[in-house]
Amino acid sequence: MIDHQLSRREFVALAGAGLVAASGVAPAQSPQRVFAYVGSWTQGPFGVGGGGGISVFSVNLDDGSLEPVSRTGPEYDNMNAGYLCFSPDGRTLYATNEIANLNGELGAGGGILSFSIEPDDGSITHMNTQPSMGVNPAYVTIDATGSHVLTSNHGSYNMAVTVVERDGVAEIQRVFDDGTVSIYPVRPDGTLAPASDVAVLERIGGVDPLSQLNPHAHSVNFDPGNRFVLVCDKGADRVYVFEVDLSSGTLSEPAFVSSAPGSAPRHSVFHPRLPYAFVILERIPGVMSLNFDADTGEISEIHTVSTLPDDFEGRNTCADIRVHPNGRFVYGSNRGHDSIAIFALDESTGRLSLTGLVPTEGATPRNFNFDPSGRYVFVCNQGSDSVVTFEADPDDGTLTPVGNVADVLKPACIKFLAV
Repeated sequence: MIDHQLSRREFVALAGAGLVAASGVAPAQSPQRVFAYVGSWTQGPFGVGGGGGISVFSVNLDDGSLEPVSRTGPEYDNMNAGYLCFSPDGRTLYATNEIANLNGELGAGGGILSFSIEPDDGSITHMNTQPSMGVNPAYVTIDATGSHVLTSNHGSYNMAVTVVERDGVAEIQRVFDDGTVSIYPVRPDGTLAPASDVAVLERIGGVDPLSQLNPHAHSVNFDPGNRFVLVCDKGADRVYVFEVDLSSGTLSEPAFVSSAPGSAPRHSVFHPRLPYAFVILERIPGVMSLNFDADTGEISEIHTVSTLPDDFEGRNTCADIRVHPNGRFVYGSNRGHDSIAIFALDESTGRLSLTGLVPTEGATPRNFNFDPSGRYVFVCNQGSDSVVTFEADPDDGTLTPVGNVADVLKPACIKFLAV
């Protein structure tokens, strides 16, 4: 177990937030064991073709290698496991099933699954599933008290045509999926109750004629104070701020800040100790730096900086974003350039400067994450079926591949649990 200076609950909560090594301070004692959980997309689109589900690995903190431990059974091979999170006590794993037709029911939307975790070997057992209250849930998170889980529903890019009659005149209307944010109370056994509130994002449209016809909520993240959440809407080029009422399980009317037209904000991350948040922009590759007021939830843009070198030509979309546990560096993944962009943070202003780009040793880095010690970064190369380990230098932020690669079909998300 964890050293008595840091309880197991506290350590897991810190590890999930990436704060264990904040300010360069290592945990009081290394955990006896760390497990990595990797969610996989299916080989076919959105829940068909097999290969999906969740894989469990044991992490060797001496060299950053991953040793396979277990995997969900064949009944979960069509689970499009796009994102994962843990309860603060480390007993429960929550996962998205990023599909449109839950349990084969057309139009039922996606699902949020709860799994119990066996601490001895890290294996998981399914407990229950709730509808995600939208199509293609792209993200799942839990508040710091462990009382509520939230998910963001991205929707699809498809449309339906309906014909309505107004004043005796037939009129064509195009109908699209709603982008939503759903909140679920957590029962004492870790299972999820039905959604207690669903926020439907405003249907304003963006400049891209295909990808921005409707809202696309891609992520939802709690601020360090556990009071507000940021929701990135790719369809509207907006980053919303909702206040969460944990006593009633409801979401407030949101405020928002806009990104550049067509930029498609995707994922966000908060600085561990300063009043900043950072958002990765998918379609105009860059990182937007924001001021964040923890008392009011007010956000405002500081600046936006590109994730690419000036001479890059070709198609690239960004995916994930992290802050180094010591708070000095910000990282973003490029899909196309297939690299991790490294930014140094000016802590006095919140401005970022690109200091380097490291190839991800594979294709389409959808997700990446620090292990609980803050020493290693693990990159999920979804396009080349691999998870590659890098060592992070806390002094200059550089990432160096250590030579360890785990074979995982279409890895979409990696999370760590210390026991």
